[in-house]
Amino acid sequence: MVRDYGVRGSQLWLHGEIHITVPLDIYYEHMARHRRNAGRLFGGVDVNADRINLAIIDESGELIDHRTFWFSEASRKGFSKHSAWSIVGMRIHEMLNYAYHHGVKTLFLENPEILGRLRLMWVRSGDRKHENYNHKVSIFRSTIIEKIALKAPLYGIEVKYINPKGTTNSKEHDELMKRYGLDRHTASAYLIALKELTHQQK
Repeated sequence: MVRDYGVRGSQLWLHGEIHITVPLDIYYEHMARHRRNAGRLFGGVDVNADRINLAIIDESGELIDHRTFWFSEASRKGFSKHSAWSIVGMRIHEMLNYAYHHGVKTLFLENPEILGRLRLMWVRSGDRKHENYNHKVSIFRSTIIEKIALKAPLYGIEVKYINPKGTTNSKEHDELMKRYGLDRHTASAYLIALKELTHQQK
């Protein structure tokens, strides 16, 4: 992509970017952050327009740790798309690095295909009075989830998808909030992890 060009001292100069496409296996081989992962824990991830919530559980479903990775500045109206995705990308790597160093081997994410089908419903039920509403829609969470799934193998973390139904609005969700004193998004991350772990153990 050529951004500018000219002649200086009888020399032609160019300023721009070169975009290269490589096979995914080569990308993982050369860009891996951690080649071995001896972790035994599970992580549930809830993605929103301004944050990523991570909940870490053990094989019995006990909550071990949780953390929120914010990128609220990226969702502000008028913030450039390129800068926004750069910030989101950094938070994704911070979350994956945190998960790796806290023993997470498997990460559970909401299925982006199901979220895609629910996107219209989400937009229709969104808060149109919020000044950042349209911008939040433009960085819809399914895209962020796909980016997390793409980067997770760099940390030796396996990704599995779950059906997000019931992980935000349900009796179980509200009970987890009260029992552990969690905010609604962290409770969703915890429930995402619990839901898939329970499914695997059946």
